Amino acid sequence: MRSLPKIALVITLATVISTLGIMASDELTGVDGRFSGSLGNADKVCEPNSSLFLLGDYSVCIDKYEASPGSKCIFATPESNQETKANISEASCKAVSVPNVKPWSFVSYTNAAQLCARSGKRLIKNDEWYKIALGSQNVNTCFPTSQNQPSKTGINNCVSAAGVYDVVGNLWEWMDEVATDGKFADKDLPESGYVTSVDERGIVRATGEEPDSSFGADYAWLNKEGTKGILRGGFYGSKDDGGIFSQNITMSLDFSSAGVGFRCVKDI
Repeated sequence: MRSLPKIALVITLATVISTLGIMASDELTGVDGRFSGSLGNADKVCEPNSSLFLLGDYSVCIDKYEASPGSKCIFATPESNQETKANISEASCKAVSVPNVKPWSFVSYTNAAQLCARSGKRLIKNDEWYKIALGSQNVNTCFPTSQNQPSKTGINNCVSAAGVYDVVGNLWEWMDEVATDGKFADKDLPESGYVTSVDERGIVRATGEEPDSSFGADYAWLNKEGTKGILRGGFYGSKDDGGIFSQNITMSLDFSSAGVGFRCVKDI
């Protein structure tokens, strides 16, 4: 969908903006969980099943649901990296955001970035993911007990205060950024451990050997060798160590598994 003319967009944003203070469902220490807010009348700017957000000095349409294969894909529920590649080989196959379907797993960072781009979108960034994840409601429902596969999108009542589903749990989500040789944003990452401090993007900056209730007892896995993708939120097999602050920065960009998916964002 083409962008609205700049003047019209400014008027629209000025009319519909409402400030929404969002704080983490877990107690936060030294982290300001507020952001500029979600915008009403998103259907006039964003595609169905995506929400318009003003994040600082820019706005985006963020998919409400984790990505799933569109109707023209060969495999509706890919069960392997090979099936994902077969989908990608079909030029009309696109990732979509819809409720009550199996999300797309067995997808690498490279594949996910390509699929988002095919729809004129991109992967979600760390700061965007963190801001919409803050205030996730009913976090316990994000990790159903004894579950051995992802749930259909949007059915676990795992929704953030921003109205985005399954940001936490269900599938790890690829971020549109990477860590290189143990650094992110030119700062050293800590060793693997329970999260005890995060930066403004929610990226782990300090860890400890014991669970920290201020950060939901969430865990961070780190690998400081080479270029690694960033996965956020945990997956269906996570327990107390998954959540808003949980992150896995150990996997190469071609890694895929049953517990890894993605979410797309459109710049406005």
